[in-house]
Amino acid sequence: MADVADVTEEEVNSLTQSILTRYGIDFTCYEPKSLKRRIIRVLNNMELKSVHNLWILFLKEPKFIYTFMNEISVGMTSMFRDPMLWKNLRKRLINDFSNKHVISIWHAGCSTGEEVFTVAILLKEINLLTKARVVSTDFNQDALAVAQAGLYHKIKMIENENNYRVYNPLGDFAQYYQRDSSDCKMDISLTNHVKYSYQNLITEQPPSPSNFDIIFCRNVMIYFDSKAKQNLLDKFYDSLKPNGLFVIGFFDTMGHLIDSSKFELIDDQVKIFRKIEL
Repeated sequence: MADVADVTEEEVNSLTQSILTRYGIDFTCYEPKSLKRRIIRVLNNMELKSVHNLWILFLKEPKFIYTFMNEISVGMTSMFRDPMLWKNLRKRLINDFSNKHVISIWHAGCSTGEEVFTVAILLKEINLLTKARVVSTDFNQDALAVAQAGLYHKIKMIENENNYRVYNPLGDFAQYYQRDSSDCKMDISLTNHVKYSYQNLITEQPPSPSNFDIIFCRNVMIYFDSKAKQNLLDKFYDSLKPNGLFVIGFFDTMGHLIDSSKFELIDDQVKIFRKIEL
């Protein structure tokens, strides 16, 4: 099995440069320590002894790049994660978005879709779901498939249920899914308005429509270096409508990178920003 000491910085750099040259996929902007940990996890999962063995696998199996991308981008998420965010956002949506004809939303780095269902349930419970037009993107194809299917293990649904109960003590989370022996199937009608698509946030342009009312990018940018984060912030700014909301994650410690002339922090408790039109 691989160990942290078995993977050097030089090996990580060599691997990312080789992937960029061979496939045009850029991992060079990932935060080094995070990327190193994820490469080690790939080595362990594949029972490979070294980065050299990993690259041999790339050469032997051209489609292995997709498996590698999925392994590298595995996200840890749950529905109604950080319940206070959803409480605060619910109030803001009721006050500021109820009169809109359409509410356009982009989930940037949607992973396995828990956040997408969270927002759908929130909107449904405040009677705004029919106004929503949502784009959900990720570069993990397996995660996108899970998001589209809305199928989650029943153990994971315990966490989702607990989070929802904090968010809405009077609500009934059970109405939004059906349970069988081991899995829970979400009510897919909640996401009929959602378009899922593959996207590499770093190298590809934002999805269409390019002007969104809300962009969620929560606990995704922690994996990128400062230059990549700044480039993403510019993309998100350009993709938001005037006064559009930009929501980042609890672990996204990047306040020093966010230009206060472009984004106004309107909820410090849960990291909600509003676009300022220059």
